[in-house]
Amino acid sequence: MMKNILSTLTLFLLTNLAFSQNATITGTVTDNNQTALLSVNVYLKNTTKGTQTNENGDFEITNLENGDYILSISYLGFKTKEISISISNNQNTTLENVILYEGNEILSEVVIEGERRNKFSRKKTAYVSKLPLKDIDNPTVYSTVTTELLESQLATSLDDAMKNATGVTKLWESTGRSASEGTSYYSIRGFNAQSQLINGVPGYSNSSLDPSYIERIEVLKGPTATLFGSTTPSLGGLINIVTKKPYKGFGGSVSYTGGSFNTHRVSADINTALGKSKAPYFRLTSSYLTKDSWQDAGFRKTFFVAPSISYEVNSRLSISAGIEYSQTEQTNPVMMFLRSGYPMVSNTIDELNLDNNLSFTNNDLSLKSSTLTTRLVGDYKISNTWNSQTIFASSASESKGYYQYVIEGAGFAFLAHPDPNVQAFATQLLQQDVLTRLIDKRDDNLNTVNLQQNFIGNFNLGAIKNKMVIGLDYLSKSRTTNNQATVPSTGLPFFDAFFTPQGIIIPTPFTPNANYIITSENLDPIFEQIPVNNIETKNQIFATYVSNVMKFSPKLSVMLGMRLNYFDQEGVASTDLDDYTKTTLSPNAGIVYQPILNKLSIFGNYQTGYLNVNSQVAIDGSVKTFDPVKTKQFEFGIKSNFFKGRLNAGISYYDITVNDKPDRNPYNGLGAGIVLEESKSKGVELEINAQPVNGLNIRASYSYNHAEITKTTFVDELKGRRPAEAGPETIYNFWADYKFQENTALKNFGLGFGFDGVSEYSPRNNGVTGKFTIPSYTILNASVYYDAKQFRIGIKGNNLTDETYYKGWGTINPQETINFLGTVQYKF
Repeated sequence: MMKNILSTLTLFLLTNLAFSQNATITGTVTDNNQTALLSVNVYLKNTTKGTQTNENGDFEITNLENGDYILSISYLGFKTKEISISISNNQNTTLENVILYEGNEILSEVVIEGERRNKFSRKKTAYVSKLPLKDIDNPTVYSTVTTELLESQLATSLDDAMKNATGVTKLWESTGRSASEGTSYYSIRGFNAQSQLINGVPGYSNSSLDPSYIERIEVLKGPTATLFGSTTPSLGGLINIVTKKPYKGFGGSVSYTGGSFNTHRVSADINTALGKSKAPYFRLTSSYLTKDSWQDAGFRKTFFVAPSISYEVNSRLSISAGIEYSQTEQTNPVMMFLRSGYPMVSNTIDELNLDNNLSFTNNDLSLKSSTLTTRLVGDYKISNTWNSQTIFASSASESKGYYQYVIEGAGFAFLAHPDPNVQAFATQLLQQDVLTRLIDKRDDNLNTVNLQQNFIGNFNLGAIKNKMVIGLDYLSKSRTTNNQATVPSTGLPFFDAFFTPQGIIIPTPFTPNANYIITSENLDPIFEQIPVNNIETKNQIFATYVSNVMKFSPKLSVMLGMRLNYFDQEGVASTDLDDYTKTTLSPNAGIVYQPILNKLSIFGNYQTGYLNVNSQVAIDGSVKTFDPVKTKQFEFGIKSNFFKGRLNAGISYYDITVNDKPDRNPYNGLGAGIVLEESKSKGVELEINAQPVNGLNIRASYSYNHAEITKTTFVDELKGRRPAEAGPETIYNFWADYKFQENTALKNFGLGFGFDGVSEYSPRNNGVTGKFTIPSYTILNASVYYDAKQFRIGIKGNNLTDETYYKGWGTINPQETINFLGTVQYKF
C-alpha cells in the first residue's frame, strides 16, 4: 500500500516538474486609445515561436525554456515594438498592457504574418483610405490579390494577376503604343481603368511589373477623387500595386519558368542588410521574360529591375527609397478594330469568321517602351499620436517604333475623295468585311513628378475617437509626342494592304504592292517622306484633402472627407487656345456599424469623383472645351471576418451616376468627340476568401453590372444602350489551393484548380453601326506543385479545354489557346 502511494506521489511530482520546466509569455495589445487589437503578430525573434492576438487583444506563447528573448510585436499601420524578456527558474511572464502607436505602412510594408490562416485574403491596408484601417472598419470596398495567390497560379504577368480581382475584366491588351496608355485597360463597375498607381502614388508600368515584385494588388471600387484626385481616371475604380519592400534579415529566391509559346522567365529576389545592427536594409527584385505569340507571329521581351532600401535613422525617423526600371520590346497584339459610322456587315464572331491564328504582323515590326519610376518616402513620428509622411515620386516613360492598326470597315476614309471612282470603290468595300492595315511611327515621352505631404494621427473629442489624415498633393505631367502617320499627298493615314478576315489579300489600285508580310526595311523609306507631327502638352494639379474616421463606439464609426483640387491645363505648348484652369471640390462619406464586433459589419458610402478633360484645338484654330467628368456613387453592403480569419466575405450593391462624359460620335468614323449628359451603372459584387480546413485556401467572386447611357442628344443612336467600355454584365472567378499537411504522406505537395469567365457582351453597340456580340466563356486552369523549405517546383495548365474566346472594347481581341508552364524556385 505504501509502495503504491509513493509511486503515485513520485509520478505526480515528476509530471508537475516536467510541466514546470516550460514557461509561458502572455499579454494584451491595445492602441493608445486602449482599444484591443485583433490579429497582431507576436513572435520571438530567432525562434519559430509566435502567435496572433485574439479579439480581446490577448496572446499566449507557451513551452519556453529559460533564456533571454526579444519579443517582436507588429501590426499593419503601427510601429513595431520589441521587448526584451529574460526567463529564469521557468517563471511565466505577463505583459498586461502593450501599447502600439500608429506608424506608416508605406515605410514598413513587410509585416511578418506568421502562419496567416487565409492566404488569399489581405484585408489590412494603409493605402485605400490613406489610413491604417482594417477592412471590417472601412466603408470603402476593395478587392485584394495576394502574392500567395499569384504564386499558386504561376502568374507571369499583370494580366494573369488581374483575372482574380472581383468584378474586373480586361478590355484591351498591353500595347505599349504610348508612354501614358501602354498598359492594359480593364473594366471596373462599368468604366475603363488602367494600372496607374504604385504604392498609392502615380506610376506608369506599361504592364511590365513582374509578379515576383508584387506584394498584392488592391482594386479600389468606385470613384476615389477625395484621396486620389484626378491623377488617374477613377469613375469605376482604381488599381493600386503594392510592391515588396526591404525587411530585417537575409533571404530571397531565384526562379525559372518556362513553357508553351516559347515562354522563358527568370527572376530573382534578394534581401540583405547593408551593415551591422540597425543598418539600412536592401532588396533587389529583377526578372527577364521572353514569350512568343500563339499566333503566326508576335513576341514580347521584358527586362525588369527594382532596387529598394529602407533605413530606420532613429526611433522617430524612417526613410525608404525605391526605383523600378523596365524595358519592353513587343509586336502589338492583334486587336481588330470594329468599324465606326457605318452599318456593320457581320454582327457576331461566327458571321465574321475571323482566322484567330493570324496576327496580321511580323516580328520585324515592333515597339520599344521603357519606364523609370522613383520613390522616396520619409516617415517622421511627431508624437505618440501624430506622424508626418512625405512622398516624392517621379516617372519617365517612352514608347518608340512602328505601330499598326487592323481596322474593319476603314473604307469610309475614301468616301470623301473627289474622284467618283474612288467613292464607288469605298462604297464597295463597306459592303463586305474588309480589314485595312494602317501603320504609323511613334516616339512618345511622358514625365511626371508627384509630391505628397500627409499628416496622420489620432485624437479624442470627448468620447469620440478620431483617426485623421490631412494631405497636400502636387502632380505635374509633361508629354512630348513625335508621331508620323498622315501621308501629305492624300491626307489619309498610311495604309499598305486590305485583307479578308481569313488573311487573303484584296488587290486594289491603292495598294499595288500589298503583301501579308511587311518589314521595317519596306517602311523606313516611306516614313522618311512623312512629316513628323510634334506635340508638347503639360498640366499641373494642386490639391489639399482631409479624411477623418470618427469612432462613436467600438461598433459605430463614420468617415467624412473632402478634396479641393486645382487643375492648371497648359495644354499644347504651341498655342494658348486650350489653356484653362478648374477648381473642383470632391466630398465623400461612409458609415460602418458592427453588430458583431470585429466579425460582422454593415456599411454604406457616398463617393464622388471627377476627371479633367483636355481641350481640343481644331485645324481652323477653333477650340472645344469640356467640363470635368463628374461622378457620384451610393453603396451599401456587408463585410465579415469569422472563425479567426478563416472566412472573409463581403457583398455590396452600388449605384453610380456619371455626367458630362466625352464619347465618340456614332456618325463619325474618325471619332470626333461628343458629350454624354448622363450614364448610369449599378450592380452587385460578392467576394469570398476562406480556409475551411488547414491547407485549403479558396477564393471566389461574382459580379453583376447593369450600365446604360441615360441622357444624350443622340437618342436613337445611344440612349438606353450599354457602353462598350462597360464590358460583360457578369464576371466570375474561382480558385482553390490545397497543400497537404506535415502529418500526411504527401506533405509539401499541393494542388490548385479554378476557373474564370464572363457573360456575352458587345464591344461595339450603337444605332449607326449596330451591335456586335462577343460570346460568353469559362476558362479552366489547374496547377500541381511541391513546396519545401528551400525549393518549389510547379506545373500549371491554362485554358485546359482549349476554349476559343475573345475580349474587346471597340475591338475583337482573340485570346490564348491551351498552354502549360513549369517553374523551379530555390529559396534561401
